[in-house]
Amino acid sequence: MNRSSATRNRIVVTIFALAIVAGATWFVLNRTSDATAESGVAAGSGAQQLGENELAAIAAQRGSISITVEAPAVVEPVRQLSVRGGITGTVVETVPEGTIAATGDLLVRFDGAQFRRALGQAELNVQQAEIDRQRAQVNLDRAMRERDDAEALFQSGSVNRGARDAAREAVAIAELDRDLAEIRVNQNTLAVEAARADLAATEVRAPYNGVVLKTEVGTGDIASSGTVLLTFADVSRLRVLAEVDEFDVGILEPGMPVRITADALGTEEISSTLERVSPAAEVINNISIFTVSSVIRADQATLRPGMSADLTVLVSDDTGLIVPSNAVSSVRGRAYLDVYEKEEVVTKRVVAGTDDGRETVILDGLEEGALVIVPEVPGFTLATGGGDANAEGSSIIPIPMPGAGGGR
Repeated sequence: MNRSSATRNRIVVTIFALAIVAGATWFVLNRTSDATAESGVAAGSGAQQLGENELAAIAAQRGSISITVEAPAVVEPVRQLSVRGGITGTVVETVPEGTIAATGDLLVRFDGAQFRRALGQAELNVQQAEIDRQRAQVNLDRAMRERDDAEALFQSGSVNRGARDAAREAVAIAELDRDLAEIRVNQNTLAVEAARADLAATEVRAPYNGVVLKTEVGTGDIASSGTVLLTFADVSRLRVLAEVDEFDVGILEPGMPVRITADALGTEEISSTLERVSPAAEVINNISIFTVSSVIRADQATLRPGMSADLTVLVSDDTGLIVPSNAVSSVRGRAYLDVYEKEEVVTKRVVAGTDDGRETVILDGLEEGALVIVPEVPGFTLATGGGDANAEGSSIIPIPMPGAGGGR
């Protein structure tokens, strides 16, 4: 993904609310003739006023609210490996880009002549070291016999102390020679193992089922140990990576539903889930950017590594009765609404769902068509009069304040 062109993502709120009392009719209960005059339509404006003894209400109607986070994304393989050479040598064979390989298939071959010679020499060195060890053991055995004889002669008085000590010293030297020969055997054995590994490294094989995305060397090139030979990837699964800023990342969690779209997909959409959210931000152009990802199977679509896409995370999606957010009050985590019933304002406990900051879905505790008291309505002055009503066709309904008196 081109991080320098990353823009600040924003929460996209999709509201599929049903039309609320289309062309609703204003009605006034328990209004006096003076109040009627005060709430008349202003000339040429199409606006109305609430009377002094009236509240505003809105009829709860069924609908749905969705909150999503959208971000541009890029497609990458789930597993990708830069295959490096383990030896310095001349490349004699390499597969072309796009080659599909199974585990163990040959990808790159080096000239192995010098490595076969090195292995042969190392094996000869091991044989020589083993012969030297056997000779050292023979010398040690002889020295030990001579020492034993010298010990017996010394006890009988046939030889002096110096002869006995010399025999003991000869054994110690023979033991050191035998130990040194053993070390040389081990050293040359390790050299054989290294030579075999170098010879094996002349053939670079696929570590798993995948495809060659890019080759870095060709036939005749001399590649040093550690040089990248090719890029190999398992494309059976793809990871879609997107960047979101610090304002959106707080509401994202792994497991949330994800929708993936791309120009390569046309009108098709891929459904997945959010795999991970990066634990730390990367600051780009003074903006803290977090990386989020989703994994899909390659057979789900025609996406390929390097393609661009759009990733949409569904944060919340509820269907129920739609009411203004400012009509919902919360006490100790419980939601309440004031509802006008039987010429009274009744407070009801409800179950609130998705809230986009302007409207809220009520999942339970409210009946469709119930008149929900709206504390503040733009264009109205509630319970005091003097404000302008919404334009004609608004679903805001003026109702009498309970206990205000008056007759219908």
